Amino acid sequence: MPAPLADWPYPVGSFVCHQCGNCCRGDGFVELTEADISAMARSFGMKEPEFLERYCQYHKPSRRWHLIDQGDELQSCIFLTEDNRCRVHTAKPEQCEGFPTRWRSANIADYCEGWRAMEGKPPAKRKTI
Repeated sequence: MPAPLADWPYPVGSFVCHQCGNCCRGDGFVELTEADISAMARSFGMKEPEFLERYCQYHKPSRRWHLIDQGDELQSCIFLTEDNRCRVHTAKPEQCEGFPTRWRSANIADYCEGWRAMEGKPPAKRKTI
């Protein structure tokens, strides 16, 4: 369970997601909790083993399941649609739900349209995290 908002070490001003999808692309992994796996499998009407086999990969060093990507050049999340929507939005993993208020990369202003707008910057040229 995430910490209460008052305890989060990442204060964020008036951030509004611009649904650019850039946070759903690039290097890195979406690590899944047991609750994430259950919720996502349920949202697709699948049993957990079937969901894991189809959409996930086991990462031995962390002993955690990760979402796979689409295999495209930008390494888009398996659940990112062409119009930058999340196919599993109602059961979004905790890691995804926490971006950018509970965690963010140091270079967030290079790719996140919502962050750039909050800081008064023009649109990003970069399309991945």
